[in-house]
Order: sequence, then C-alpha cells, then structure tokens
Amino acid sequence: MPIKERYSSISVKWIDVIDPSPSEMEQLSKDYKLNQFIVLDCMQPEHLPKYEYDEDNEYHFLILRYYAHGAGEIASSIQELTNKIAIFSSNEIVVTIHKTETPFLDLVARKAVKHDFDTAEVLSRIVWEALETFDQPANKLSDELDEYESQIMLRKTISDVTEALFYIKRQASIAHKVLMLMLEPINHIQTKPSGEALLRDVRDQHLKIQTLYNQVLEDVNNLLNISVAFAAQRTSEVMRVLTVFSVFFMPLTFIVGIYGMNFEFMPELKQRWGYPVVLIIMAAVSGFIYVWFRRKKWL
Repeated sequence: MPIKERYSSISVKWIDVIDPSPSEMEQLSKDYKLNQFIVLDCMQPEHLPKYEYDEDNEYHFLILRYYAHGAGEIASSIQELTNKIAIFSSNEIVVTIHKTETPFLDLVARKAVKHDFDTAEVLSRIVWEALETFDQPANKLSDELDEYESQIMLRKTISDVTEALFYIKRQASIAHKVLMLMLEPINHIQTKPSGEALLRDVRDQHLKIQTLYNQVLEDVNNLLNISVAFAAQRTSEVMRVLTVFSVFFMPLTFIVGIYGMNFEFMPELKQRWGYPVVLIIMAAVSGFIYVWFRRKKWL
C-alpha cells in the first residue's frame, strides 16, 4: 500500500493512499480515527458519488468518480468508464484513497504548495480536476457524432452505425449520471471566504461539463431517430417498387390463368388470331396501368 504525503503545511496534511488491502484499510482507520463503516464504502469499486458526515470524528467523507484514462470505445459500464476516489476531510487533514494511479493529484499537490491551500481548497481543487477529466471525452463523443451525422445525412451510412451510436449514447448517459451524482459532494464543500472563488469555479466547471453531455445525449437521440426514419424510408421505397411490379403483373397473371386452363371446350380456343389479340390486350392493360400511375405521380 503506497502511502504518499502529497502536501503538508502548518495546519494541513494531505495523505494519499493507493490500492490498500482490507487489513491496511483497517489500520488506516485506526491511525486517523476513520469510521470503520464508512471505510467499507472505500472498498467498493462500483460505489457511486456520495457525501457523508461523521459527527463523532468530525470528518467529511466524499466519493468522487473521474473519467478513466484510456477507456475503450465500447466501454459501457460505470466501472469501465470511470474510476473512484474516496476522500476523508477535516479541518486539519485530507486522506485520499484510490485503486490506481491518479495523475491529476500531482497537479493538485503542486498548486496546493504554491498557493498554500487549506483542506477545503485542496478538496475543491481535487473535485475540479476530477470534473476536468470528463471534458476531453465529451468533445471526442461530439466529434464522432458530427462524423456519423455526415454519413447519415449523405446516405453513406456504414453497417454498424446503429451500434456505434448506441455506445456513444451509453457512454454519455453514464457520464451524465455520474456528473449529476457529483453535485451532492460539491454542494457540501464548505470553504473560507478566500476559497469562495475556487468553489465557484468548481460549480461552473460542473455546469459546463454537464451541459456538454446533455448536448451529446440530445444529438445522439436525434441521430438515432433520423437513422430509424431513413431506414423506414428505404423500406418504404422497396415496398413501393415491389407493389408497382405486383400491380403490373396481377392482371396479366389473371389473363394467363384463364387461358391456361386445359379444357376441351373453351371459347376462342379455335380462333386463329386469339394468341396475338390476347398479347395486345395484355400490353394495353400494362400501358393503361402505367399511364394511371404516372397521373397519380406514383412513378
């Protein structure tokens, strides 16, 4: 269990813990007087963002999720798309616990040293950087939608466009859900007047990122509807062509069916010009149907 002291000042200490075992978490809870039941939430990788306050030990407990670096294009679950980071915070100490290396914590630590952050400012900056990880994936999804939109509108659709749009919608939906849940921890951050500007930046960042994913969801839903409408239109065109052919051949088949009966005594059976006359009648019927369809603008 790598334990790293990310930041330390006269009144603030930030301890970072990476991938602890259950026994190590138990020891950590004893060392820093962390609630053992709250600590259990740290061990659940699928846990969604939340906020709790431990009145006995005067700790704020937050669970955040940030967009996983290198998440695949077909990732479709919260665990595949995002990673979790748990945070215990009091007036004097911040303890962050996460399973994998989290590069943006180094950036937060450097800024904390430079600007002499208190615990609330450290917390605000961690939340801001966690939100920032959602920005580039949102822009990537938006660019992909623009490409698929061009293909759909120009009728140059690929065979798996519906599947691709499904994964885009799924990823945007998951990110949007996580961002909505992140609002609760953000709203419970209490800071000094000196940190109000940073906290406002966090709220603005949250609104911006959530708006991006709202737009992606709207765009992908519109594209799915357009794709389905075009598919229905293509089916309608095929059915129209088949209907036209069937209408042309239906009366001809009727005539042929009558004259194809093998009875000895039939009218016109001995007629010398019967065969060409029937062909002329069939041609006239086809011509009449063609003219009628043209007047109705069905052809």
